[in-house]
Amino acid sequence: MKRLKGRARMATRLRRQRGVAAVEFALVAPMLLLIAIGVAQFGWLLGNYVMVANAASAGARYFASQRGTSTPYSTTQSQVSTSAALLNTSNLSIATAVNGVACSSDSSCATSLTSAGGTPAIGTATVTVTYTFAPLFKGSLSGLYAMMPTALNASAVERVQ
Repeated sequence: MKRLKGRARMATRLRRQRGVAAVEFALVAPMLLLIAIGVAQFGWLLGNYVMVANAASAGARYFASQRGTSTPYSTTQSQVSTSAALLNTSNLSIATAVNGVACSSDSSCATSLTSAGGTPAIGTATVTVTYTFAPLFKGSLSGLYAMMPTALNASAVERVQ
């Protein structure tokens, strides 16, 4: 008899708790979704920054070796664009400098690189890449969009060779 009462009590308890897991899931699911979207968004941001930094590094390495050429600026621009092929290149801005002085044309860069050289070369070539960041998830999802930067910047400096 006692066994029957225990089973009946257990059945009553189970009937009262029916649907509790669904309610708990409904309460926790939005928070879990927000965390998952945040992790994905941050991963997208980090991946884009790594690509921007790699493009700046490759561009600086290439730009520093362009002493004596006639088109150092345009070839460096195309080298950076090639290195950042997975990014939207229309959102990419590239700036070059030799010894801290900006150069924005082939002639000015060629002159600056030639004068920076010597034996051994003593100048530095800098490439700065700025990328307008496009988030993976747009919208005002609990301020997640507002926490993301609008631009990613990376600079790399190499010795002129």
